[in-house]
Amino acid sequence: MNRLVSQTSLWVALTALVLVGCDSPPPTMVALKGIAYVHEHRRSEADVARASEAFYAKEHHGNDVVFRTEEQERAGYYFFVKLDVDPPADGRLVLEVVRTENTKPERYDFAVNLKPAFPFGEFVIGLTGKQAGTVSWHPVAWRVSVVDAQGKFLASSHSFLWGTPLDVSQR
Repeated sequence: MNRLVSQTSLWVALTALVLVGCDSPPPTMVALKGIAYVHEHRRSEADVARASEAFYAKEHHGNDVVFRTEEQERAGYYFFVKLDVDPPADGRLVLEVVRTENTKPERYDFAVNLKPAFPFGEFVIGLTGKQAGTVSWHPVAWRVSVVDAQGKFLASSHSFLWGTPLDVSQR
């Protein structure tokens, strides 16, 4: 009888641990989600071209949603953004870039009414044409934000040099 009680107690304890571990996260944890990552790098015209364009003679973005500052230009400085959650249908994706020291950020604003295909699609923001800068140019600092139709801040990710946590929270 002692062994049966001992095994039963063990199973009850393990079941309780599993159930507690499966509890939903606290609301503050959910609110922290938003932007999974932002990767940045320069792409040439050849980097942007896809093999399918040789057959269709039309640009195809695959799973991605691509925004460019100058739509006809393809070479430039790109930001690849993956969101943790779906933004609101009337939301905006905002890229702010500091080009040189001691200058105000330039702001680029895009509607997110289209969604990248799950699971590998990304939002791709390209600074193209004049906004791309020279081949060796990199932004001093940047911030990518998701905002709703009223401009309310929903999520954000920024480069190391964007500012201190206090600066960012005072948006």
